[in-house]
Amino acid sequence: MDTGVAVSLKPQGLKNIGKTSLLSGFRLESSSRTMSLRASLIAWIGLVLVLSLLVGSVLVYWHSVQKVDVEMHAALAVGEHTVHNAFDDAEEAANPLRQARLLVADLDGDRHLKAALFSANGTLLARSVPLESSRPAPRWFFDLLAPSPQVTRIQLPSPSGLVGTIVLETDSHNEISEVWSDVILTLTVLALFCLANAALVFWATGRALQPLGGAIHAFDRIGAGDYSVRLPAHGPLEMERVSNGLNDMVKQLAAMQRRERQLEEQLVAVQEEERAELAQDLHDEVGPLLFAVGVDLSALRTHQALQSDAPMRERLGAAQDALSRIQQHVKTMLQQLRPPTVANLGLLHSVERIVGFWRTRYPNVLFRVAVPEEPIDTDIAGRIVRIAQESISNALRHGHPTAIELEVRIEGDRTTALRITDDGSGLQADGHAGLGLRGIRHQVDSVGGSLVIAPGAGGRGVIVAVRFPPREPMQ
Repeated sequence: MDTGVAVSLKPQGLKNIGKTSLLSGFRLESSSRTMSLRASLIAWIGLVLVLSLLVGSVLVYWHSVQKVDVEMHAALAVGEHTVHNAFDDAEEAANPLRQARLLVADLDGDRHLKAALFSANGTLLARSVPLESSRPAPRWFFDLLAPSPQVTRIQLPSPSGLVGTIVLETDSHNEISEVWSDVILTLTVLALFCLANAALVFWATGRALQPLGGAIHAFDRIGAGDYSVRLPAHGPLEMERVSNGLNDMVKQLAAMQRRERQLEEQLVAVQEEERAELAQDLHDEVGPLLFAVGVDLSALRTHQALQSDAPMRERLGAAQDALSRIQQHVKTMLQQLRPPTVANLGLLHSVERIVGFWRTRYPNVLFRVAVPEEPIDTDIAGRIVRIAQESISNALRHGHPTAIELEVRIEGDRTTALRITDDGSGLQADGHAGLGLRGIRHQVDSVGGSLVIAPGAGGRGVIVAVRFPPREPMQ
């Protein structure tokens, strides 16, 4: 073949700059490995929510530390005030030491303070037991928040002298356990809020971006040459504008494709008219003149005056031979310019004429032809013949195959499929599409078909696969 790479050609109608510019802003790669828009939105919102949780956790920690510290200062201040009030009248008390023991016992079960009574010589006389939390905080949380215990010593005077000392010490276990419960509740509420927001965002983005899936599918169909697709204009304002823009673009592409096909059909008609006029001129003008010259040469050769002139007879004979070759060449030209039509011969006989022509010149090449007996649209049949002629010629001239197969089949939806394969040397390495390939492409594109030219199995040979759109055969 006269091209060097696998070529996939479809009737996308985008061969001019105007069409390419219409699609340039809308090319979407459905096989893109980047994150989808929906997933990207959810990921960013999720990141914001996680950061919100982290900031909230820091704020909760700071507030908890402040709260524990304030509670401990307040508890110690209350304890000091209680002790001082109890011993303001200690001089009047009959037994101050017993009163001190009762005071320490009253502090049993306190949430934030521990009290201890020491005698004047430092002996421990009594100690209070703080309230034990029913839901203690984890050790790591306690270590994270617990401040250093605050301790104060209060001397107990009496009329007879110093009775002893009460030592008050803060205990933050209960307060931190309470903070732990508050933190769990707060973070649970935040987590539920974040999950609810994530679910709402997932639902809202899915609903808002739902028309985008239809737009992607529509672009895939447009890329395959289907300009009948239309998108319903609904959803968010932006998606509605995208739908309207895409519908307008498809209408313009369809109109441009129709104009292009009309121009191509007109070009083919003009070419056929020129070929017919040229063939007519050769037949009507050149043919009679050559025939007249031949009659004159024959008359001269039989003239009595020239019978005795041998050199002249030889020259006249050579002229007659040259004239015969010219007449044969003109006849061949007429056959090429105005060959028997497919309508007269039928698709099978037309293809067999092509195969027979090349079989006589390449007797070592095996040709296999499979053409259905059912009728095929005359225009499609003519295009099949021209594509077969060009493909077989390219394969023999460039690929040097040992076998060429040609198959035509009619599929269930009346699509006509043509497949030509060979086992030659394959596609050339220069990658340039020659005139033959451009001619094949023109035959396919002008009727909205699809063309794929690719290497054969194992890189050997070439496969030419053509699909023509459904057409009912001409009766």
